[in-house]
Amino acid sequence: MKTQEKQTNEHSSLIKAGLIFFIFAAITSIFNYLYHVSMIRMLGPEDYGVLGSLFAIIYLVTFSSNPINLVISKTIAQFHLKDKEKIKYIYYNTLKKLIFIGLIALLIYILLSPLIASYMNIEDISGVILVGVIAYFSLLAVLLTGTLNGMQKFLWQNSAGFISTFLKFSLAVFFVWLGFKVNGALTAIIIGILISMYVSYIPIKKELKKIRKKVIDLKPIYAYGIPVFISSILFILIITIDQILVKHFFSSADAGIYAAAGMIAKIVWFGSSFLIGPLFPKVVALKSKNKDTSKLLTKSLVYVSVLVTLGCIILFIAPSFLVRVLSGHLYDSAIPLLGLFGVSLGIFSILQIFMTYNLAVEKFKFIYIFALGILIEVVGIYLFHSSLMDVVKIVLITNIFLIIALILFNKKEILGKNSFFSF
Repeated sequence: MKTQEKQTNEHSSLIKAGLIFFIFAAITSIFNYLYHVSMIRMLGPEDYGVLGSLFAIIYLVTFSSNPINLVISKTIAQFHLKDKEKIKYIYYNTLKKLIFIGLIALLIYILLSPLIASYMNIEDISGVILVGVIAYFSLLAVLLTGTLNGMQKFLWQNSAGFISTFLKFSLAVFFVWLGFKVNGALTAIIIGILISMYVSYIPIKKELKKIRKKVIDLKPIYAYGIPVFISSILFILIITIDQILVKHFFSSADAGIYAAAGMIAKIVWFGSSFLIGPLFPKVVALKSKNKDTSKLLTKSLVYVSVLVTLGCIILFIAPSFLVRVLSGHLYDSAIPLLGLFGVSLGIFSILQIFMTYNLAVEKFKFIYIFALGILIEVVGIYLFHSSLMDVVKIVLITNIFLIIALILFNKKEILGKNSFFSF
């Protein structure tokens, strides 16, 4: 009886933590949308096409650093309750390595930036370089986010994220109004990240100040990061490679239309991703106690699927209204793309649940599924890109393939005797 009550409390704690993420995710999503809506209207289709394609790189490089978030979160979650001395060493040792490795990566990226700008038909290279700076500070920021997540200091974690997004929006509007255009929109992101890093460090410093540093072998921790790194890159490529290829194959104005459609459709993704943050440490905590984790997976899938369905219904019912209110009449060509784009990003939200769960329980073979999905998407877009709708359909087909493959991959957890669907 006590065991059942304890399991019930553990599962309900996911919902409580998810509520914190949901509230902040809702607020943060509003400001993220205000940022893009403002940039769409202030920059126009061509300049927003450039910004949208640069955002594809931002998503790619920031998600490439997501493994650090997950690895640190997993490690901190394991040691936070029973061996806190190790946390201090893990944090500061990792910080030193990230500063050094990040600077080298930034230098290489700057050297390659002319080639990147040329492939994406971007004339001003400074925007591409600013994306590299954003990536560098994002790399350092994920260490702070992962530490807060592992400590389950969800309020601090989400507050810092909100501050970053609010500053990104407000400063971008100001800088673009001053005439800095795309570079102003990107500079606002850098300032937001820096200030949110300061806020994130406040509770971490307070926590680490209380404990002594205990040296441990970090090789097993870094070894876990390799498959996480690969999976994160492949995962984010699913919704970024299309934007990069669109900027290569189509005009800047068409790329702006595609980016605007994607921005509006992302409401399905942003609005359903609040469970991702608490899911990972909760699954890790249960797994470290040798307890069943399948119910967390199936509950998350149910909640996210419901939200995704509601979001997609709205996109199909009122695409014209959404495009004209959020983007303006200059983007009317995005209206036919919205419904299928929303379904694609809805499936992507569910894929994120699967990826997060499998990484937490250390089932890494799903990486091969993601790799095959990326291959299908890239080859499909290269072969069929006569219109923007062709690209949207290729992305949707790719995501349908991936969701079917991952359901089969995790069928034991989904249909097992301890799952949410068991009777």
